[in-house]
Amino acid sequence: MVDAPALLDAARAHVATGAPPLPARRAALEALRDGLEAMEGEVLEALAADLGKSAFEGWTSEIMLVRQEIALCLRRLSRWAGERRVGARWFHLPGRAALRMEPKGAVLILGPWNYPVQLCLLPLVSAVAAGNAVVLKPSEVAPATAGVLGRLVARCFAPGHVRVVEGGPEVAAALCAQPFDHIFFTGGTETGRRVAEAAARNLATVTLELGGANPCVVNADADVALTARRVAWAKFLNAGQTCLAPNHLLVHEDRAEALVAALRAVLARFYGADGRGMQRVVNARHLERVRAFAARGRVVHGGAVDEAALHMQPTILLDPDPALLREEIFGPVLPVATWRDQGELLRSLSAMPRPLALYVHTRNQGFAEAVAGALPSGGFCVNEAIVHCTVPDLPFGGVGPSGQGRYHGQAGFEAFSNARAVFRQPAGIDPPMRYPPYKTPLSVIRRIMG
Repeated sequence: MVDAPALLDAARAHVATGAPPLPARRAALEALRDGLEAMEGEVLEALAADLGKSAFEGWTSEIMLVRQEIALCLRRLSRWAGERRVGARWFHLPGRAALRMEPKGAVLILGPWNYPVQLCLLPLVSAVAAGNAVVLKPSEVAPATAGVLGRLVARCFAPGHVRVVEGGPEVAAALCAQPFDHIFFTGGTETGRRVAEAAARNLATVTLELGGANPCVVNADADVALTARRVAWAKFLNAGQTCLAPNHLLVHEDRAEALVAALRAVLARFYGADGRGMQRVVNARHLERVRAFAARGRVVHGGAVDEAALHMQPTILLDPDPALLREEIFGPVLPVATWRDQGELLRSLSAMPRPLALYVHTRNQGFAEAVAGALPSGGFCVNEAIVHCTVPDLPFGGVGPSGQGRYHGQAGFEAFSNARAVFRQPAGIDPPMRYPPYKTPLSVIRRIMG
């Protein structure tokens, strides 16, 4: 069993003398960048072993985003970390107010299995840039990648600075029970709730990056061919095992038949007539869970399962069980429901749990904004999906059941920082009106300070 208190003690010891200077943080980020480049082949092999990812998808959806994040932090770190002057009132003079970003201290990062490199290392980059010491626990569901991350971190960081700990749910629970200064969790909503409860017992702050049943609304004026390509790519990337994937389509009835036909043609072109070009599902348990979704509607494309290969064909489902539209599928099954009246559509959206992302395909900006107004979400895309998370300067996160807190870029730096309010007043200036017994009439105080 992991010695969780010892891990926390080592992390606390690393930051006991205060915030690391910026040159040391830069050096650590450069070491991670160089180590990731040197071990790129091992990382891609691990992703293929755990998830069946091709080298192309492994690099573009995992390694590239980490490299972007490191490059952004190296460019902006001085600006983000610099003390910022804050305006004060005349009666504060000659004092000066400022905001200083300081590391939270010892932080815990709990990573998921679906993008096990990106979703472990992006928060790690932010935490290191902010000056923290980190304990990182990758998911046990992607063991080859967890092993590579352990070797990468050992190569790039001092043991007390960043440490990778492998293990299952019991290890995560033991770590969450410790009084870390901040816990960053990526995963399912129910597990996120348990992480938040554990953190609350120690009054630790949390960032929760969860999931949700992300709707994709298709209007009657949508470009069918473009919509089919972008939906098929976003939904079936990583075999649908993406927290930002369109969970289901809500298609205007005038476009439904044409869009389904276009989707079927696009899927055959992307992945072959048998769907074998799409990567596999992570394991047998998840395959069985996803296959059960296909029984809750009418399959019009795909649906076949190869248990030995952990593979399920990209699947389109018509006439889905309405309850299915509230569940996160997290796999290669795409339910398609139709709508006719815009008012009814917006009312149904407003009753849905707030998702991590909301997508709309339309040429009508007014319609797009009406959809956005009906359902708050972590991210919102028009005629696109997923790509907003690849913009390093856009904060990323959810709302309510899809998460709390933001990261990426400056938002990530701030998530792992304590914003300390600083006020400096020269000695010797001490107006007597502030002290009792108060001799200045309140009417005067109101007039000059109100």
